[in-house]
Amino acid sequence: MPLWKRAIVRLVDTSGKHPAIVLLLAVLSIGASWFYAATHFQVSSDLLELLPRDSPGFQAFEHQLGRVGGGASLIVVVESPDRAANERFIDTLAKSLDDDIKSRASCMQSCNGDQACLARCGPELIGYFESGTKDVRKFFHDNRWLYADESDLQEADDTIDHEIAKQGGVGFDDDDKPVPTASSAAAPGGLGPAPAPDKPKSALGLDEYHDRWEAHAKEHDDFPTGYFATQDGGRLGLRIVSTLGGLGDTGGDDLLARVKSMVDKIDTKSMHPKMQIGYAGDIPNALEEKDSLISDAAWATGIAFVLIFAGLVVFFRSPWAAVVIALPAIIGVGVAYSFAMAYFGYVNTTGAFLGAIILGNGINYPIILLNRYREFRARGMEPEVARREAVLNAFRAELVGSLVASIAYGSLVVTHFRGFNQFGVIGFIGMFLVWVSMIPCVPAMLVVDEWIQSHLPPWLRDRPIKDEHSDGRGVIMKGIAKMSERAPWVFVAIGLGLAAFFALKLPGYLRDPWEYDWGKLGSRGTAQTGAGAWSTKADEVFGGKMNIAGALMLADTPEQVPLIKAQIFENDSKDPQGQVVGDIATVADLLPGTPDEQKKKLATLTDIRERLSDHVVDRLSADERKRVLDMKPPADLKPILPNDLPPLLRRRFEENDGRVGTVFYVRYKNELSLSNGRNLLRIAKTTDNVKLADGTVVQTASRSTVFAEVIRSMERDGPIATAVSFGAVIVVVLFATASARGAVSVLGALLLGVLVTIGGAAVLDVKLNFFNFIALPITFGIGCEYPFNIFDRSRLLDNDVSSAVRLSGGAVALCSYTTTVGYGSMLFSDQQALQSFGQLAMSGEIACLAAALVFLPAVLHVWKRRVSASK
Repeated sequence: MPLWKRAIVRLVDTSGKHPAIVLLLAVLSIGASWFYAATHFQVSSDLLELLPRDSPGFQAFEHQLGRVGGGASLIVVVESPDRAANERFIDTLAKSLDDDIKSRASCMQSCNGDQACLARCGPELIGYFESGTKDVRKFFHDNRWLYADESDLQEADDTIDHEIAKQGGVGFDDDDKPVPTASSAAAPGGLGPAPAPDKPKSALGLDEYHDRWEAHAKEHDDFPTGYFATQDGGRLGLRIVSTLGGLGDTGGDDLLARVKSMVDKIDTKSMHPKMQIGYAGDIPNALEEKDSLISDAAWATGIAFVLIFAGLVVFFRSPWAAVVIALPAIIGVGVAYSFAMAYFGYVNTTGAFLGAIILGNGINYPIILLNRYREFRARGMEPEVARREAVLNAFRAELVGSLVASIAYGSLVVTHFRGFNQFGVIGFIGMFLVWVSMIPCVPAMLVVDEWIQSHLPPWLRDRPIKDEHSDGRGVIMKGIAKMSERAPWVFVAIGLGLAAFFALKLPGYLRDPWEYDWGKLGSRGTAQTGAGAWSTKADEVFGGKMNIAGALMLADTPEQVPLIKAQIFENDSKDPQGQVVGDIATVADLLPGTPDEQKKKLATLTDIRERLSDHVVDRLSADERKRVLDMKPPADLKPILPNDLPPLLRRRFEENDGRVGTVFYVRYKNELSLSNGRNLLRIAKTTDNVKLADGTVVQTASRSTVFAEVIRSMERDGPIATAVSFGAVIVVVLFATASARGAVSVLGALLLGVLVTIGGAAVLDVKLNFFNFIALPITFGIGCEYPFNIFDRSRLLDNDVSSAVRLSGGAVALCSYTTTVGYGSMLFSDQQALQSFGQLAMSGEIACLAAALVFLPAVLHVWKRRVSASK
């Protein structure tokens, strides 16, 4: 007996003799891994976590985050019919927030650098908060003269000059030459008195400029009450900007909990019995999405477990069978998640559902092993011998199955796209642990199971294994075996016809199979409740008002901003599909002009102020005097620089280090759909990493950058993963079958299943995305397991294909069922991208199973007859 066989036999016998030790180690492994995974479990649903860290898009976006911070928002919305009550709530909450910030600052100051003390002060979660716009209103009102048009100011100066002259009895013509007045001149030719001069204007003519200058002052103030509020005051908002990225991390949980605690201490019912408080913005939405994802994954895993357990009970006609073979899969799931938490620190969206997938797929190996054991027991073998023979008999199939499954997940590991890579690493670890733990655990569980059942009353024991296992059981498998044997050419022809039909559909489909409609990839939720509903209400409060709408981007220096702005517009003009950029907002838009323009305005305002001397103003009526003094420019006006803007506006153009002017916002065309991935690619091409005329490349990035990078990563890494998976599977099959007959039949069945899967997606116009593409390389690996099991069984039965189908077809179908259930867990997700992954993977399972049970036996029968006929 070869050395490897002796080693396996010794392991099986040792497990059977010392089952308590084996199971104790297994239970300890499960307890430790599941406890660690549960206590450290984190999910990140942000698309940024899918990108490779060395991608230009990721680096540009991360560079930007490092300079301006996460800037994630938490908006508190108060709603009641009473505006005054709503304002009192905002004021009360603002004071609590201010006290909290001051308290932490005081704590930090008292620590004097002691790290333990600083840790007790807690993390700095709040960057700043905005409760109203009173400082903005005051700033623009105090500087309203500078925001007037220069031509308006010059015209007002001329008007005042003329009106003063009229009041003093001296006027000026258009050339500023004195002209006679009515009291000192006669009509031309001495025919009578001259026409009466124009009647002096009220308030020296300044009334007509008052409204225009006030309008300029209010251009950046959309909230006349000084609060962020809807027009009727029935809804007000307070905006907190955190230091976080809003990606669903634990800091977001802490900040939301802290703010909710402050709100709970406010007696809102005493302010108004109908008052309601809601939370909106990046942080609540990200946390709600994360909690929903975790909840969906937990439900999916639980339901998958129940369905898999039920399938095992029905197939083996024994509840004990499910207990015997579940242990390795549970070990694999626990270790996979604990590894993910230790190595990555979190799982991304697809990783959250890997528990159900590993459970459904990993249990395949114990299923095959238990099926062989029961078959040998039905033939009359003693338990010890049957355990040993079952492991040896199934070892090749199990080894190949584990190898191709490892290849399926391992092919994703070679990619840089973290959306693929992390899924592959976790899946590989889980499947490997299932296979490794199977041989000691299943034999040990068989011994314990049989010992327990021997001490139970008969009605709680399994029924004796009848000899029907020696010839297969189940009318379905017997019928399939009989049909494929009687008319193999029919099934071969049908398979080849399907392959040809779907292959013809692929060229057009594969030229551009990607899903560009991001609206079909997100949540199906209607956003009628929770953070989504309150975010809609928050939009009604803020609605872009006093918010700089558009995508935030960064220049390296303030001087680069106008150059980048011009370059982006130039790039945009070259887009053959039309322009995507509507406008670009810079801090200069909030200033009353360039420094030189402001100096000219100040000179004109000085002239106006000097003309409105006390002597001139005192000659006016009391009402006119009041209006003129209100319009008289103050002496302390000075040029306004970016740092002089009120905090509410300045912060939107400010970096973490206090530098102002490098931030700008790109506003896209209103008609441009940002849920269309093709538009996002156009935006990224126009605005990403802008190259200036002097050759300088400025790292600019936005969320469009992330979306575009996801598409580019899929286009690059998707074919790589698929090619690696298929190529490695070919190598494994060639070595494992060691015959042309085996390689052709197994690979032919696999290709048929894959062609039907992808061709079906082409026919049904199912687009590929950053989640469901994983199904393709995995199908190449896992889909190979089923035809190889049938072939290898026929090899062990001296090429008796029909007996192989009868004996192993049911177990193979059960393996496919459990794997399909694992993929089906994705259907419970609210994320449409995950649902599409589940649907595509399930279709691949069904197609590969059908090819393994029908097409492969038919090919083997045809091959066998041709060989026989040639002899």
